[in-house]
Amino acid sequence: MRFDIPVDPDAETAREWAREELAKREYTTGTGRNFIDSFFEWISNLLDSLGSNIGGSWGGWGLLATVVIAALIIGVVVWLIVGPLRRSRGRSVDEEELGDPTLSAAALLSAATAAAKAGDWNLAVIEAYRALVRSLSEREVIDAKPGMTAFEAALAASSAMPAIASAIHEDADVFDAVRYGHLAATQDHYEHMLATRAAAKSARAEVPA
Repeated sequence: MRFDIPVDPDAETAREWAREELAKREYTTGTGRNFIDSFFEWISNLLDSLGSNIGGSWGGWGLLATVVIAALIIGVVVWLIVGPLRRSRGRSVDEEELGDPTLSAAALLSAATAAAKAGDWNLAVIEAYRALVRSLSEREVIDAKPGMTAFEAALAASSAMPAIASAIHEDADVFDAVRYGHLAATQDHYEHMLATRAAAKSARAEVPA
């Protein structure tokens, strides 16, 4: 599974994102040529012209001015490209229904326990269900892929562990209802998820023939 989604890219990652983004069809002209390439060609011609004019008047200072202008233009273009990409990658983590994929089941359960102690049953239920699914993924009972929903996780778990099918489907329904504001979670909901987790730990996964 690939859960290492970079949010603050280094220089190489940023260049790779830019290459991936600019390879998309919407960034090409009708001739199939990348319009960013055309833009940089135009900038290059402009700088050549500026360099000739400024260089002729100011000598070495003209060359320095041309380099500074070029660096500013390139910096702005890179910021315009990489900025939205960084925000997009960041949102992909935030919008994961089953939580930050870099967190372990133990970390998610710890967050659930802390929320329960604070009386925040909504957060406790959400994190408890995420911890349940993550524990099944860590045990390789299910293959929790990025973007998987609570319902999809329950279906996968039910197939692998029929003994907890009813319980985990009930937990998935509660998770969705609480997360989307249709239900106020209670301590009973939270304890039910902990019971499902305990049952899953002792249940035997069925491997398809």
